[in-house]
Amino acid sequence: MKKTLSIHLGRQLFVIEEDAYDRLQAYLKKLETSLANESGITEIVEDIEMRFAELLTQYLGETRQVVTIADVQKAISSLGEPEEITEEAEQPKQTQTNTQDSNGQKRMYRDMDNAMLGGLASGLASYLSIDPVIIRIIFVIFGFMGFGVPVYIILWIIVPSAKTPSERLQMKGKPVNIDTLKEEFEKTANRLKDDTINAANKFKTNNQHLTNQATNVLRFIGKIIGVGFIAGALIWLIIFSLIVSGIIDVVPMTGDQEFASLYEFLQLVSPVNKSFSLIWMGILLVGFAGPLLSIAIGARLLLGKVNKYFKWNFILLPSIIFIGIVLGIIGSINSARDYEVYARSPIQSIAVEAEELKLEELPLIINNAKIESSGGIDFISIRNGQIMEHGVNIQYKESRDTLFHISQKFRAHGIDLPSAQKRAVHVRHQLKVENNKILISPYYSFPAKDGLRNQEVEVVIEVPRGKKLFINNQEVLVDGQEYEGVMYTNEPFRAYEKE
Repeated sequence: MKKTLSIHLGRQLFVIEEDAYDRLQAYLKKLETSLANESGITEIVEDIEMRFAELLTQYLGETRQVVTIADVQKAISSLGEPEEITEEAEQPKQTQTNTQDSNGQKRMYRDMDNAMLGGLASGLASYLSIDPVIIRIIFVIFGFMGFGVPVYIILWIIVPSAKTPSERLQMKGKPVNIDTLKEEFEKTANRLKDDTINAANKFKTNNQHLTNQATNVLRFIGKIIGVGFIAGALIWLIIFSLIVSGIIDVVPMTGDQEFASLYEFLQLVSPVNKSFSLIWMGILLVGFAGPLLSIAIGARLLLGKVNKYFKWNFILLPSIIFIGIVLGIIGSINSARDYEVYARSPIQSIAVEAEELKLEELPLIINNAKIESSGGIDFISIRNGQIMEHGVNIQYKESRDTLFHISQKFRAHGIDLPSAQKRAVHVRHQLKVENNKILISPYYSFPAKDGLRNQEVEVVIEVPRGKKLFINNQEVLVDGQEYEGVMYTNEPFRAYEKE
C-alpha cells in the first residue's frame, strides 16, 4: 500500500503516489534551476507543466486514476532531463533534432502568428506541411462556389488557436520537450522584439508624417478662421458705427414698424445722466474694442508671426473690453436703483349724479385728425418730446353713497419718493364727463426726459347700489366686488375680479 496525494498540475487535478510526487517535484525544481538564466522562465516552466499534465492524462487513460512513479518517469523521458538541453550540454545538436522529429505529434490549430484573418489557412497549411497560399486559394475558390465562407466560419469556431508554445510545436509536428519549448519561446520573444522595433519605427515615421499633415491642415483651418474673424469684425464695425451714430434706427417702438435709434432708446431706459453716460461709454468701448480684438486675432492666425508691438493689442484691447463691461454693469446698477420707489400723484375725483353712467372711448386727435386705429400693436410713441403709451387700467366697485365717483391715479417709479411723485405728476391723460357719459382716452403721455419708469394711469369708478354702468355700450355687473381691466383702442373691454 502506497500513500497518495492530490495535486494540481497544468490546471488539472491528479491523484499521485507519494514517491511519484517526490520525483515530479525534484524534476520541476531541477528544471527551474537549469533555466534560471533564461528569459521567460515562468512561461517555459508553465508550458512544461501543461505538457506534463497532458502526458499523464494520456498515460492514465480511462481505467486508471492514480499516477505512479512509472508514469512520471515516462513523461520525464519524453520531455527530457534538464541537464540534457542546456546550452552547456554535450549532446550533439543533430542527435537532438532527430529525437525531436521522431517524437513529434501533430495537432490541428489556427496559426495566429501568420494569420491574415483568423489563422485557419496558415494553421491548416502547417498541419498539412504545405504552403499557406495554396490553402487560401482553395478557400477563395470555395467562396466563389458558395460554400467557402460557411466552411471557413465553422472551422474557425471549431479549431482552437495555438496560444501557447507547446500548442505551436504540436501544430508544426515537433515534439514538446524542454529544448523545443525553450527554442520556441526564444523565437517568439525575438519575433515580438522585431515586431516591436518595426512597429515603433513605422509608428515614428507615420506619426511624423501625420504630424506634418495635421500641422498643415491646422494652419489652413487657422487661416480660414482668421479671414472669417477679420471679415466679421469689419462688418460689425460698419454696422455698429451706423447704429451708434443714429443713421440706422434699430429699436422697435410701435407695431407699425416705427424705430428709434440706440441712443434715443437708451435715454428712455436710463434717463439719469450719470447712469446713461456710464452705460453709453461701456457700449462704445466694448462695441469698438471687440471687433478690433477680433481683427488682431484674425491677423495672428492669418500671418503666423507678428512683431512685439502688435502683441500689445492682445493686452490693451481685452483691458478696454473689461473696462467697458465694468462701466456698463455700474451704469445698469445705478439705473436699476431708479425703480426702488413707486409713488402716485394726488387723486382727482369727480362726482356724478345719474341713474346710469356710460363709459366710452375718447378718440385720439392728432393734427385735427381722428385716429381710429394704428393697425398694429402700439408699444410707445414719441412726439414733440412726449412719450405716448397705450392702455389705461379701468377699475370699478360699489359706491359708498348714491353718487357715481370717478377718480384718476397716476403712478411712476423713482430712486426716491420725491422723484417718483414728480414723474407721476408729469403724466397726462384725457378724461371728460358729459352729463351721464364719461369719455376716457386709452392713451396717456409723459415727458421723454422722465424716461420709461413704469408710468401708469388707473381710472377708478364707484357705482351706487341699484344703478347701472355701461362700458362701450355693454352693461357690467356690480355685485359688491371690485373688478378691473385694461382699455385699448377699438378693442372689447374685459374685466376680471380684482384679487
